[in-house]
Amino acid sequence: MEEKHFPGLYQASDKASLTAQSTYKNIIAYDLITMIIAAALAIYNYQSTDPKLLVYVVSCFFLLAGLVMTVIVKTKKYEDIWYQGRALAESCKTLTWRFITCSESFEVDMNIENAKAALVKRLKELGNEFKELNNNLNAKTLTLPNISDEMLKVRNLNMQQRKEYYIQHRIEDQKKWYATKAEFNKSKYNLWFFTIIVAQAIALACAIYLIKNPDSNWNFVGLFTTISACALSWLQLKQHQELKQAYTTAAQELNFILESASLVTSETKLSEFVLDSENAISREHTLWLAQKRS
Repeated sequence: MEEKHFPGLYQASDKASLTAQSTYKNIIAYDLITMIIAAALAIYNYQSTDPKLLVYVVSCFFLLAGLVMTVIVKTKKYEDIWYQGRALAESCKTLTWRFITCSESFEVDMNIENAKAALVKRLKELGNEFKELNNNLNAKTLTLPNISDEMLKVRNLNMQQRKEYYIQHRIEDQKKWYATKAEFNKSKYNLWFFTIIVAQAIALACAIYLIKNPDSNWNFVGLFTTISACALSWLQLKQHQELKQAYTTAAQELNFILESASLVTSETKLSEFVLDSENAISREHTLWLAQKRS
C-alpha cells in the first residue's frame, strides 16, 4: 500500500522524523568537516607572520562554526524528534495493517463503524503519547483522513485476498527493504572502517617521516588523525554494523513466518499471522531504537 493511503498522523510523523534525521546528520557531517579543514590548515609551518596570522584567523572561523553547529545539535534536539517520529510512524503503520487485515482489535465480525472508531481512538492515544512532537508535525498533513478509501477497500476483501495483499505489500516489501538495507550497511561499514585504517596508517607514516626529518615544515599527522577520528565518529553515528545485523535478523524472521502462510485458512489464523509478522517488524524497530539511545 502506498504511503499516501496511510493515516495523516503516520504521514506527518514520518515526514517529521525524516526531516529531523536529515538535518541532524547534515549538521554532524558539517561539524566534522570543519574540524578536518581546521586540521588541514595546520599542516604547514609558515615562517613569516602574515601567513601564520591568516591561517590562525581562518582556523578560528572554522572552529567557531563547528562549535555553533555542536550547540545547535544539542539545543534543537533533532535526534529526539527523529527517534520519536519514527516510533510514532511505525506504531501507526502497524495499527493500519491490523485494521485492513481485520486482525486483533479490528476483527472481521466487528461493525465497520466500530472498527473505524477503534482505530481512530488508538491513533488519538498514540498522538497523545507523543504529544512532544506536536510542534514538529505538519498541520496540513495531520488533517489528511485517518482512514483512506484504500484502507477500506482492502478491509472489504475476502480473507484469501486480504492474506495475499498483506503478504505482497507488507511482508515481501519489508523483506526486500531489510535485505537491501542490510547489504547497504555492510558495504558502508567496510568502507568507513577501511577509511579509518588508511588514515591511521598514513598518520603513522607521517610521524615516522617527521622522526627522520625533524626540521620539516610539513606535518600531516594532525590532519590524518583528525580524519581517522571523524570517520570513527561517523561510523558510530551511522551504526552500520548493528543495523546490518538487525535488518538481517528481521528479514530471516519474516521469511520463516512467511513459510507458515499456507496454514492460514481462517480469519483467526490470518489474525495470528499478521500479529506474528508485525511483532517481528516491531522487534527490529525496538532494537534499532535501543541501539540509537545507547
